[in-house]
Amino acid sequence: MYLVAAVIVAAIIVPALLIGLAIHFIGRRRRSRGSPGRGPLPLSLSPEDEVSQLLLALATLFLAVTIFAWNRNAGAPLSWWTVFLACTGIGLASAYTFRTPYTLALSLIALAAWWGARAAFWIDEFDCRPSPVFSGLLLIMLVYTAVGHAHGAAGRAARFSTVYRLLGAIPLVAALFFLSTKPGLGALEEMTGGGRVCPPQVTASLFLLTAALGIMTLRSMIAGSVFPSEVAAAVIPAALFVCVALVPGQETVSGGALTAAGIAWACVFNIVVFLHLLGLILSGYRRREEWLINMGTFFLFLLIAVKYIDWFFTFLDKSLFFIGAGALLFLVGWLMERGRRQMIAGLRGAGGAGG
Repeated sequence: MYLVAAVIVAAIIVPALLIGLAIHFIGRRRRSRGSPGRGPLPLSLSPEDEVSQLLLALATLFLAVTIFAWNRNAGAPLSWWTVFLACTGIGLASAYTFRTPYTLALSLIALAAWWGARAAFWIDEFDCRPSPVFSGLLLIMLVYTAVGHAHGAAGRAARFSTVYRLLGAIPLVAALFFLSTKPGLGALEEMTGGGRVCPPQVTASLFLLTAALGIMTLRSMIAGSVFPSEVAAAVIPAALFVCVALVPGQETVSGGALTAAGIAWACVFNIVVFLHLLGLILSGYRRREEWLINMGTFFLFLLIAVKYIDWFFTFLDKSLFFIGAGALLFLVGWLMERGRRQMIAGLRGAGGAGG
């Protein structure tokens, strides 16, 4: 069960780190070339600020290692769960005290990893199905996104908004994308099968996460820092993941083919991920944030390509398939790239007029 928990945490968190770093450094390179328009990830104000943030993040990490060593040398009076959570709290306090987004990102990743490992322990202790761990991690990502929207309205900690929303958006899109495929539906069957539904600790955690998501979303709505489409992009996946955590075992794949339940789940996940990606693009356009537009366009193009291969490969002659796939993907790519350039040009024109 610990190996399963580690795989789940790594599958959700590691892509967020890699893609987030890629978007960040690509954005820095574009800004260094004098690209007009709003920068995608204003996490550091200058090279000196970036170096100081990295040093503080390393100092926080080394402090956590030191605390773990002290606890071990003292005979482990505190469990490693408690020490890990305390170190995460120190990282969050340091990030907000010194206004360092890098330390904040590290602490948020550690917080999600702590909850995933702790929930996996509870699941194993009570011999329950692992689906609540998966759903809880994705609810944490939704809470991160909601907190990011709330920070966007605050102004004082607006730099943290991008960190929260980036760490929330990418794992969520990746999970929805995976669950919309046949391997993902097979994993859903494995996660929901066997054991009891949910231990009391995980149930309480899911309730608190859902309540936190509702409170932060309501706060953002009152402050006017979130759009109706963004509210729907939080509420619909949250309801879906709560259902995944609570539903009994689902037989989604049988003999290599989808069952009736599998087809129903496939329809739900495909519709949700498609609308969610469109919502990301719309949100990027309304917020004048190029990184949201680019990320939504990339994942939408990837979704169309994967679904075309997944759905039509078995129904067409192979020669017709490759000819049709090439023509369709070329057309879709051209249209999406043209639309993306028009949106970005509109954003830059509006920014220049406003300046």
